[in-house]
Amino acid sequence: MKIAVFSDIHGNFKALNKVLEQINAEQPENIVFLGDIFQRGNEEFECLDLLMKSDIICIKGNCELYAEHGVDIDPDVEHLRGYYNEVRKKLTDEQMQFIRQMPLFYEKDYHGHKLRFSHFLFLDMNEAYPFLPLSSLKNGVFDNACQSTDVTKYDLAVIGHSHQNFVNGKVVSVSASGLEGASYLLIEVNEDSVSFKYIDIL
Repeated sequence: MKIAVFSDIHGNFKALNKVLEQINAEQPENIVFLGDIFQRGNEEFECLDLLMKSDIICIKGNCELYAEHGVDIDPDVEHLRGYYNEVRKKLTDEQMQFIRQMPLFYEKDYHGHKLRFSHFLFLDMNEAYPFLPLSSLKNGVFDNACQSTDVTKYDLAVIGHSHQNFVNGKVVSVSASGLEGASYLLIEVNEDSVSFKYIDIL
């Protein structure tokens, strides 16, 4: 079984079409998007509409949280208040409903192997902003989280958000599909093993 994963499209409609073209050529059974439709590019609503019409499993990222709740949930993004105020004004009821129903994570058992997909590792899923800060990548907090039973109980925990490809224990991070140096993740699962590879988006 093949599962394709991409993340952080950030309003780049051309990149979204390109990554989906490459992914569809692999004919995966599932496609998972790890969030961040908005910010940076100027075609976020085109990206949103395409994802809404697809069969892709769409996970909520921090950008969707800002679109849903505003930036007060994260003091680090006050500089984006104007942008997200405009996004919130432009979203239709249907689009907002889609964002609200996007889950914070998706997990599934494939051939006895348990996988979890989320935008980033969690600090507290009950908080309006549930993710660890990006600074956790540098101060050891992220490394500790990778060793927690909340993560190690999975065969793979797949994340985006940092715009980097890296592996830390059972945590696999995939870079931003909407930015330079883009790639996606192709996971293959059978009864005996779970394997994955990064594929550059051409």
